[in-house]
Amino acid sequence: MFIALLLLPLCASPALPQEALATAWLQSLGGDHPSAEKIVTEFGQDGAKGLISLERSLGARLSHPTWQRTFDDLPYQAAQLIDTEPSPELRTFGMLAGQRHGEWGCLNSLVRLSRLPSTSTVAAHEKAGAALADALAAVFLRDPRALPKLRVNTVPRMHLPHLADRLGRLADPRALAILVQLMDGESGPEQAALSAIARLARTVTLVPKDAELRRVRYRVEHPEEGLRMLACQALGLLHDENGVRLLQSRLTDPSPSVRAAAHSALRRITGLRLHQGSRAWLSWIRTQEDWWNNRSELVLSALPTAQGAECASLLREIAGARLHRRALTAELLALLDNSHGDSISLLLAAIVALDSPQAMPAISLLLSHPDHHVRKAATLALAALRGSKSPPKTPSETS
Repeated sequence: MFIALLLLPLCASPALPQEALATAWLQSLGGDHPSAEKIVTEFGQDGAKGLISLERSLGARLSHPTWQRTFDDLPYQAAQLIDTEPSPELRTFGMLAGQRHGEWGCLNSLVRLSRLPSTSTVAAHEKAGAALADALAAVFLRDPRALPKLRVNTVPRMHLPHLADRLGRLADPRALAILVQLMDGESGPEQAALSAIARLARTVTLVPKDAELRRVRYRVEHPEEGLRMLACQALGLLHDENGVRLLQSRLTDPSPSVRAAAHSALRRITGLRLHQGSRAWLSWIRTQEDWWNNRSELVLSALPTAQGAECASLLREIAGARLHRRALTAELLALLDNSHGDSISLLLAAIVALDSPQAMPAISLLLSHPDHHVRKAATLALAALRGSKSPPKTPSETS
């Protein structure tokens, strides 16, 4: 009877009669803490879903201590029964509990709950993988300690594509490290992880480590066409300047989809609109490397004291150094530490010209600088970097 009442159609008003029914039902349980088995066997999975639906409709959680404690402890209790093969209801209810009220301490329990016997159907494994991914994503969003605590090697391989997809939707830069780990092994998780990395890079600014970028670069020459294409897309979205030569080599790939992905990635990284031919890109790469090896040191040393036409000329050179902009940004930030007044403003203009979001933390420190003009220049630089979606204009274009 209680289940039927809980599953009545819900509407958006907080004064629903179901709220009183649910509260009376919870109070009738008393102060004793019911076991997970009792909750599931007596009220069923549908009853649990009904309560969760009711909470969502009310826009708030039911605060009865019995219900709260049951949800807190259920992932642990359900996982403890793994050796005796918990029922499907208990397994699913444990996942619901983790999704609603889990924190990082229940990660291992949720993973254990997702393990099904090898004799289970493919559909059952798919359902368990989706439930685990949803539960983990909910915990990650709720508890900032959770994401770095997940041990990927404990998650069943068949669940990894679902997990990768949910991690890519988190809009959390810390998910990148886990997605890179998911690329090792079978092609299914590899493809899902590369797709998720691309999705993540579209929604948040990522500053990947070189070791992480190397793991993606390795897939650019993978025997499987789909992995090569996804790796090219990911390198473009991660703005990997050091992967440009690899991408240029894929412009002659046998697969049209790989060639198109490599060309799009090169355009995204460099801001150039060269045609798809391999020779044009190779010529540009050689020109960039020649500038970096023979000219960059002179430009960097002259910039802090440059004025007028000389300053504009040096800024144009820096804005064109797309292939080495990460290294160039690091050099500019080093100069920033020992500069003052107008020199700081000039260096900030150079960083903005390179469209270098990785410089934002260092620029943020200048918001408390004693010089008003420096604070204003830092504010404008941060606004430009946050809002930049396309290659910046050079000083000649803005004059």
